[in-house]
Amino acid sequence: MNEYQKVIEHFTGPALVIAGPGSGKTRTVVHRTARLIERGVNPEEITLVTFTRKAAGEMAHRLHNLVGPVAEKVLASTFHSLAYQIIREDANIRVLPADRAKEFIAKTLQELNAPARIQAKTAQGAFSRVRNATTSIAEAQKELQSLYADLEPYLSQTWEAYQAYKEEKGYLDFDDLLHHAVIILQNDSQIRARWQGRARFLTVDEYQDTNLVQFRLLRLLLGPEENIMAVGDPNQAIYSWRGADYRLILEFRKHFPHSAVYELPVNYRSHRGIVEAARVVIKNNREAELPLQALRDGPLPQLVTAESRDDEALFVAEAVSYHIAGGTPPEEIAILFRTLAQTRLYEAKLRQLKVPYEIVGGRSFWERREVRLYLTALTAATGEPEATAELLSLLVPNMGPKRAAKAVATGKYPEEARETLDFLNDLEAAAKLKGRELAVAVEGVFDSHRKTLWPYFLYLAEGVEEIAWERWGNVKEAVDTLFAFAAHTPEGDLQTYLNDILLEDSPDEVEESGGKVKLMTYHAAKGLEFQVVLMPGLVEGLFPIWRATQDPATLKEERRLYYVGLTRAKEHVYLSLYRVGDRGPASPSRFVQETPTRTLHYNPRVGFQGEATTTLSELADLF
Repeated sequence: MNEYQKVIEHFTGPALVIAGPGSGKTRTVVHRTARLIERGVNPEEITLVTFTRKAAGEMAHRLHNLVGPVAEKVLASTFHSLAYQIIREDANIRVLPADRAKEFIAKTLQELNAPARIQAKTAQGAFSRVRNATTSIAEAQKELQSLYADLEPYLSQTWEAYQAYKEEKGYLDFDDLLHHAVIILQNDSQIRARWQGRARFLTVDEYQDTNLVQFRLLRLLLGPEENIMAVGDPNQAIYSWRGADYRLILEFRKHFPHSAVYELPVNYRSHRGIVEAARVVIKNNREAELPLQALRDGPLPQLVTAESRDDEALFVAEAVSYHIAGGTPPEEIAILFRTLAQTRLYEAKLRQLKVPYEIVGGRSFWERREVRLYLTALTAATGEPEATAELLSLLVPNMGPKRAAKAVATGKYPEEARETLDFLNDLEAAAKLKGRELAVAVEGVFDSHRKTLWPYFLYLAEGVEEIAWERWGNVKEAVDTLFAFAAHTPEGDLQTYLNDILLEDSPDEVEESGGKVKLMTYHAAKGLEFQVVLMPGLVEGLFPIWRATQDPATLKEERRLYYVGLTRAKEHVYLSLYRVGDRGPASPSRFVQETPTRTLHYNPRVGFQGEATTTLSELADLF
C-alpha cells in the first residue's frame, strides 16, 4: 500500500498529511472523504474546512462527482462560514457591514480631533490585524498599543468606542466571528457536543495557513477520538503577514502525540529538473524537508542574465512570444513578480511584441492609484492648478475637489494643508533641475515627505502595513523611470519626462482574441499551475525584498515564496536577472545562487531562440 492509499484508508485518530506541490492534495482529501462514506460513516458527521469559498466549492463539486447527491450532506466550508453557523445556534447575530464600521470609526476619529494621518481605513486595518493575532479583546488592545504606539492615544480610544458600539448594537464584525464561535463552544456544552458530532471526521486543508484562533476553534470541534486530518505543506507557508502561524503544522505531532503522519512527495505537475531545483533550494530553510519526487525527466530551470533591466524585460517578452509561436496557449504562461511594482517594463515589452496579457489582482502600472498620485504631484510641480487641486483633495483630509479647487483659485489654504504644500514647494524646487539632478532631487523629496504621504498609502492598503509598503514600492519604481529618462536624456526637464510617460501610458493595440499571458505576484500564483513560468527580477533587494534580509524568519518565508514560484511550472522555468539596474550594479538573488540551473547570457542582438540561443549568442560575440 503506497502513501496515497494509506491516507485514503486512514480511519480514526489524528493524522497529518504533508502534501508537496503538485501532489494531488485536493484529490486526496476528496477521495478520503468518499472512502469514509463508503465505510459507513454518516456524511453528516464529516466536515471539510478550507480558506476560500472557491476551494470549498471545488471540494464539494468533486465529491458530488464521486458519491452523488449524498455529498450534499457533507459540510464543506470556510473557517468564517463555519464560525457563522456555530454562532447562529446560540443567537441571532448581526454582522456589521465594513462600510458602516468605517463610517463609525471615521466619526469617532473626527470627534477625538485625531491627526489627519490617522484615516478610518488605517484604523480599521490596524484593528483587524491585532484581532486576528490575539485571543481576546484586552490582549488585542495591548497589541494595538504596542504596534501602533505612534498613533496613540487616538487609536486605543477609537478601539474602545468601536467595541462599545458593537456591543450596544449587537453587532459582530468579520474579525469577531472566529473569536465568538470559540467562546460559544467553550461555554455551551450542548452546542459543543452537537458540533463535535457534526465534525466527528474533520479535515482541514492548507493547514500551514491557520492562525492561533482557528487552531483553538478546531480543537474545540474535536471529540475524544480526535479524528482530525490536517493537510498542508510547511514549505508553502507564505502568509505570516496575514497572521498565519506555520509553526502549528510543524508542531502538529506535539499537539496530537498519537497522530499518524503521511507524506505525499510525488509531484504529478512538474518534471524532474524543476522538482530537483525546488528541493535543493528549500533545503536551505532546514525545517521541513520532504523527499520530492517526479515521474518524468526534464531539464533544470534556465537562468538568464541580461546586462540591463530593459534587456531583461525584452528577453521575457521574447521568451513568451517564442512559446506562443510554438503552440503554448497564452493563458498557460505566467510571469511572476515579488510585487506588482515590477511590471511596468515587462508590460511595455509585451505590448511592443503584440503579446496579449492581463495583470491578475492589479491594474496596469501607470493606472495604479499611488502611481497616479506620483504623476499628479509632478504635474502640480510644473504649475498646473488642476493637478494642484487634485493633489490637495487626495492628501488633505476633509478637502474634497470643490474645496481644493477654491483654495487654489484664491490662494487661501487651511492649516491642515500645510504639510502637503511643503511637499509641493519642495517638488517645485526640484522641477527647476534637469537630467540626473532632477531625478535625485525628486527621489529626495518623496523620501523626505513620506510621513505626509503615508496616510494615503495606508488608506489605499486598507490599513495593512505590508501592502502599504508594496504601494510605496510602486512609487519607487516610478521614480526609477525618472532615472532611466535621465540616463538617455541628460538635459531632459520634468515636462519632457511627463510627456514621455503619457506616450508610454497609451498602449499599442494588442490582439484581444484567445487567452492572455498572466502577470501576477507569487502570492497570487499559489495553487495555480502553468506550462511556462518566468521569474524575472531575481536580484538582491527585490527578491528577497530588502526588509527580509534583516530578519531570518522573514527570509525563510521569502525562500518558501520562491519555492512556490518554481513549483507552479509543468514544463519550463526561466529565472532571469540583470547585471546593472537604474542605480548601478545589481547582485544576483541568493535564491538564484542556491538553485541548480542551466545558464544563458541574453544578447539582445540575437534575441531568444530557444535551445539555439546559446550557440547563436556565442557566434554573435565573435563579430
